[in-house]
Amino acid sequence: MKVIINNQEIPLQIMHTPHSRAMGMMGRSILSGGMLFPFENIAERSFWMKNCIIPLDILFISGNKINHIAHDCPPCKERFCPSYKGIGDKVLELNGGFCNLYNIKEGDVITFS
Repeated sequence: MKVIINNQEIPLQIMHTPHSRAMGMMGRSILSGGMLFPFENIAERSFWMKNCIIPLDILFISGNKINHIAHDCPPCKERFCPSYKGIGDKVLELNGGFCNLYNIKEGDVITFS
């Protein structure tokens, strides 16, 4: 699966099991493309950067529209890490700075294929 945002084609890793959702980018030093977290319904979602190694852009998506972007979220090695929240039925993690580099912003439409 891949996604297209502002003419940028991004290959996706789909995190569809409870275990893969819980692990996400923890302990990984490379994100090739994006990491998509699909959910059954639109609701408030909360993500954190606990035990992550690289900074990430976290996009909260409803249907095919970006509702909120948490830009360049830093890794967290502390016991208590900040949460990044938004509304959506999907959350997309990209390498930190990707959204600024490709002018991806809230309100942009995403095409899934």
